[in-house]
Amino acid sequence: MGLAGNLVCIAVLLVRIFTAYISGRVHRVQASVELIGFAVLIYLLVEPSFVFLQLTEIMSAAQKAVLSGGLFAVAFLINGLIRDIFWNGILSHHGTRKVPLLITEGVALTIYSVVILCIMHFVFDQPVTGLLATSGVAALVVGFAAQSTLKEVFSGVALNATQALHIGDYVEIDGTYGCVHEIGWRSISIKNPHTDSLYIFPNSGVAERTILNFSEPTERFKYFVHFTAEISAPPDLVISAIQDELAYSRFVYRDPAPDFNLLGYSKEGIDFRVRYFFDGDDSWWDAQNEMIMAIWNAMRRKSLRIAINRHLLGSGDEWVDLNSSVEKRYDSAQLEKVLAASQYFGSSESTTLEDVVRTSKVVTLNPPAFLYRPGDPSDGMYLVLEGTVAIYQIDELNEFETKVETCGAGQLFGCTSYLNGTERRYLAQAERYASVLHLTDICMQKLKKQPGVTETLQHLVTERSRARKETCTDALRAIAIASHSKRKRLLAKELRQGFSSVFDKPILTHFLGALSSKIRNEELVNAVAAAAAIVASCRGSIDQVEIDHLLNTLETADLLKHFNKDAAVELFKRHVDIALSDQNSEGLTQAITQVAGIKGGADIVMVCAFGMTGLHGLATAEERTAFSRIASLLDSPLNDSRFHFHD
Repeated sequence: MGLAGNLVCIAVLLVRIFTAYISGRVHRVQASVELIGFAVLIYLLVEPSFVFLQLTEIMSAAQKAVLSGGLFAVAFLINGLIRDIFWNGILSHHGTRKVPLLITEGVALTIYSVVILCIMHFVFDQPVTGLLATSGVAALVVGFAAQSTLKEVFSGVALNATQALHIGDYVEIDGTYGCVHEIGWRSISIKNPHTDSLYIFPNSGVAERTILNFSEPTERFKYFVHFTAEISAPPDLVISAIQDELAYSRFVYRDPAPDFNLLGYSKEGIDFRVRYFFDGDDSWWDAQNEMIMAIWNAMRRKSLRIAINRHLLGSGDEWVDLNSSVEKRYDSAQLEKVLAASQYFGSSESTTLEDVVRTSKVVTLNPPAFLYRPGDPSDGMYLVLEGTVAIYQIDELNEFETKVETCGAGQLFGCTSYLNGTERRYLAQAERYASVLHLTDICMQKLKKQPGVTETLQHLVTERSRARKETCTDALRAIAIASHSKRKRLLAKELRQGFSSVFDKPILTHFLGALSSKIRNEELVNAVAAAAAIVASCRGSIDQVEIDHLLNTLETADLLKHFNKDAAVELFKRHVDIALSDQNSEGLTQAITQVAGIKGGADIVMVCAFGMTGLHGLATAEERTAFSRIASLLDSPLNDSRFHFHD
């Protein structure tokens, strides 16, 4: 026991000396390897040196001392690797250690205890049976008492190592849906955004369950809707009708388009499943509502029926009943009152209004149904009776749809193309359930003969054109800003995967990388801060928005696991000062170019620099020039579609 006590004291002393030696000077793992190499060299030199000096009587003791020191250096190396790879690596969250000190120090104590026992047995040939028995009993007691804790810790290690979950991912675990709120050393918390509830799962429970991750491999979600059509409904007609209704969907993705599956026959009819994509959790219910309404619209438009137990309920044809209710709500007398109260046709004769009502038609539609689209023939005008209809302008490439007007009850639309005798230029789509009066060409010919109607309509067209032009300009700018922001979010998501390819390697690669004194983490954070500073300085002095965005980008990309947040901010501020003063700009250039040799390093810097553009609106010409400069420093192609700026 005396030898064991002495070895414990020596171990504590050596660990303190090693820690003091490397603190603030060199990398811990590198220092350990250097000490091991130094111990091996000394051990090999002890025998010839002591023989030469005729000190053979103390040679054995010297060899044992050197060998003991070398084994302590090995223990220091193992503990350093565990600390860098696990405690400060895959088990940390954005650079903050999450594993309790009790666990980390307990593992270190175990490592040094094993080394002490090895030294006693293999170096000093001392019996360790008693110590092993005592330590075994102690370990058994501690292990039994902490088995649940250890189980959760090791399950957390497995989950973090597989990268199955990230903070912010939307997942479903054992039927529970939510956003990953926190990944701890003992548990994972899931926050349901729909109920604002927090669910906490032990790590071992999560590791043993099936995890459905909606956020991987892309941020777009995919879900499905089931419905049953009656046996008389042609399946292909059902599918094509729904596809037509979704041609201008607002929440359901058009590309990739929904896919339809025929699941078979049931007691009610033919079972369908529609699987569709949408943009993340925020759009979940909007997309599902839109899909269900599109199915309803399609079935009504084609007079197809969704299967129910019609015979048991004693119900008739729902579509006939619905059309009858619309006709009753808007009978001839009611429509004449609407036209007489209209600012456009109020001066018309009552007999003319009676003729117009007889040749007009009430149309009802539900989102996302549309009345007409660009290229359709102009077959009259439309007067909104209830609900709202949105008017969209679609660009030539069919890439953007800009809402230029919202028409409520009493408003007229479809005027410009009809009066000019051209095809429809806009898309008219229901924004809410709407009833509109279709004033056909025959109706309009009668109304245009009334005094003042043509002049009123021409004035309306002039005012509408001016207002739509202004709205379109503002809307296109807003779309461009939103598109740029979305592109930056997607790039940040890709950045996390690219960064993982640089740092998330096998343990052997981690070990070999740790031996280098040229730390890639520091090079990358320096380059990212320099590139962000070059772009941000184009707007003048930086503000908190730019600092927060940089930190958010680093956190989204999971870079802060390896970077120190405060150090990154201070480095960013210093680089901005240099860029604004235009002094020592070579330092910024060098900081950026030095990462070109790191695999994936140039891409990481490019994405971060692109994310810094357009923070206060559209990217300015100066910001684009700065980004081009960064790309040239990294020899990166500017024609990369990921780095496209919207005008």
